[in-house]
Amino acid sequence: MKDYSFQERLLLSSGVAANTNVRAILMNNIPGALSVEQAQLEDDKTGVDWFVYRQKIHPIRIDAKVRETDPIQEFGKDDLALETWSVIGIKPGWTRDTQKQSDYILWLFKPTARWVLIPFPMLQQVFTAHMKAWCEHYKVSRQTSEGGRWRSECVFVPRAVIWQSIYNRYGGKP
Repeated sequence: MKDYSFQERLLLSSGVAANTNVRAILMNNIPGALSVEQAQLEDDKTGVDWFVYRQKIHPIRIDAKVRETDPIQEFGKDDLALETWSVIGIKPGWTRDTQKQSDYILWLFKPTARWVLIPFPMLQQVFTAHMKAWCEHYKVSRQTSEGGRWRSECVFVPRAVIWQSIYNRYGGKP
């Protein structure tokens, strides 16, 4: 079981290489993006790591999930880590946190620079609907904080399953 601290996670998501890649990904893939700015610490606590500014439109709020490994490279399969519990039994994970202010979630896999950008409200809706089944069917992992003050939990769901669930929910009738 891996030990994490809030500071470690913050440093991971704010590394120089990660920042450069995140900024470029967002500038190139958010229509009308004029600039991309890293959020302040108080924004990070609300689920916002980056702001994408567009002309005369409110900024888009991005939560970046930077992974040190790429599951395709490491395990031969693609997945996205979805947090079920931030503190097991006490605080819901970011994926189901209704107070989270993110518009999009961006996963960046550092070794390969692969990335995935998903609208957060849609992800949250399908995760809420499928969490139990996904936890029964896919790998679940628990992490303990430095010093054992809290334990979090996530489930590793294939990216294609998530996108198919979003399409099934929001794609309209055929």
